[in-house]
Amino acid sequence: MDGYWNVVTKKGRDANPYRAGFLQLVTVAETDAKAEGALRASTSSTSITSACTCPRVWFSPPGNQDYRSLEATARTPMRFAVNPKELRYRDFVEKGYVISGSPATVRQRLQEEVVKGLRVGNLMVLLQIGSMPHELTLQNMDLFAREVLPSLRPVWENEGWVNHWWPEKLRARFEPTPTASAR
Repeated sequence: MDGYWNVVTKKGRDANPYRAGFLQLVTVAETDAKAEGALRASTSSTSITSACTCPRVWFSPPGNQDYRSLEATARTPMRFAVNPKELRYRDFVEKGYVISGSPATVRQRLQEEVVKGLRVGNLMVLLQIGSMPHELTLQNMDLFAREVLPSLRPVWENEGWVNHWWPEKLRARFEPTPTASAR
């Protein structure tokens, strides 16, 4: 992302974090230990590496980039320092390829390392990885939505940034509707 933000600065644009989007693999469980145990069993290194070892042409379908961007992509090797097939689950978590753990761990890592660290306003999360069973995927989605997402929503709003790239009618901050008992 540093290269992207350097270009933004060079072009004289503001550093609005909503200019950037980033996709992150995320798994959440009740505790860090449960996340490692349960998720390691269902998301082997093989299933994680399959996402990292796609043919390079899949990352740049025709019409996705202009010619200059295509040349830059061809000159920039994939950013894995090691062969992803040699990594274990714990390696993926430590290197940030997958952010996994308790809701508190995932919140902290996403806020510090991804959202603020990379200056990303549009975070996309992949909550089903490889051969993760249906029930575990639903649990992952539920924990993320209830325990992690609410803390990520206001990060850039609190600094005054507006997402000008989001549909205007959807920009209003999410306000939950009152339940029948609260009415």
